[in-house]
Amino acid sequence: MNPYKIDPPFYVSFSGGRTSGYLLRHILDAWGGTMPADGHVLFANTGKEHEATLEFVREIEQNWCPVTWLEWQDAQPTQTFRVVSFETASRNGEPFEALIRRRNMLPNPVARFCTGELKVNTMQRYLRSLGHKICEVSVALGLRADEPRRVARIRANPDSNIEMPLAIMRVTRADVDAWWSQREFDLRLPNNDNAFGNCDLCFLKSRDRTDRVMLSDPHRVKWWSDMEKLAGQRFRKDRSPYAVQLTQVTVQGRMFQNMQDDTMPCECTE
Repeated sequence: MNPYKIDPPFYVSFSGGRTSGYLLRHILDAWGGTMPADGHVLFANTGKEHEATLEFVREIEQNWCPVTWLEWQDAQPTQTFRVVSFETASRNGEPFEALIRRRNMLPNPVARFCTGELKVNTMQRYLRSLGHKICEVSVALGLRADEPRRVARIRANPDSNIEMPLAIMRVTRADVDAWWSQREFDLRLPNNDNAFGNCDLCFLKSRDRTDRVMLSDPHRVKWWSDMEKLAGQRFRKDRSPYAVQLTQVTVQGRMFQNMQDDTMPCECTE
C-alpha cells in the first residue's frame, strides 16, 4: 500500500517549507497528480513567516494545486478564521498579535498556544465550516524519519489521526534537499538557511538559529520585543528579552553561540 495515498477526508498541513512541500508533491502523485475530493491543502499564516515562505506557497499554487490560505481571527466573543491569499496575507504579525492581546499573555515553551490556535485550531475550524467532523479527518504532517522523537510521540497515541508518510518511507532531510535541488522552483530563504523557516524568531528555535536571523535581519526583532513590552513578559524565562539578545549578537558579539541545534519540537513542520 502506498502510504502517500491517504484515504479522504484528509488535509495536508502545509507549513510552506521544503519538507511539507515534498510530502504534498508525493501525495499528489499518489493520486494521479490532483487532490481527490475531500483532500485539502491548508496553509495557516501567522503573519511572522518570511516573505520567501509566502512566495514558495504561491509557487506551489501556480505549479501544482490549489492551496487554501488561512489566518486566525478574533471575532469576540468567538475565535474564527479568515481565508486570505498571497496578496492579502498578513505580513506584520497581525494574527499573532491579536491572539496575544486576546490571551493577555505570551506563549512560551510550556504553554505553546500560538501553534494550537494560529495553525491547528484555525485549520480545524475551516474544515468544520465545510461540514467535516474533525474526528473523521486525517492530517498529513511532514515529519521525517530523522525526527524520531516527534514521530515516536505521535505513534504512541493510539487515537491519533495524524499520517506520517515520510517517516514510513524513511525520508530524511538530505533526501528532501536532494529532491528539491532537481525541481524547477524551490524555497529561497536568505542564505538558504532553514533558520528563517516558520515564524522568523520563534522562541522555540535555538539561540544559534535566532542569532543568525537577527544578524541577517535585525529589524525582525522589533515585533518580538514589542510583544514582550505589550505583555510585560518574556517569551522565554531562560533567555534575555529579544531586544537584549539583539544587543548581545550585534554589539557584544556571539557570546552565546551554541553550535548544537537545541530547537524545541513543535507542531510546526518544515
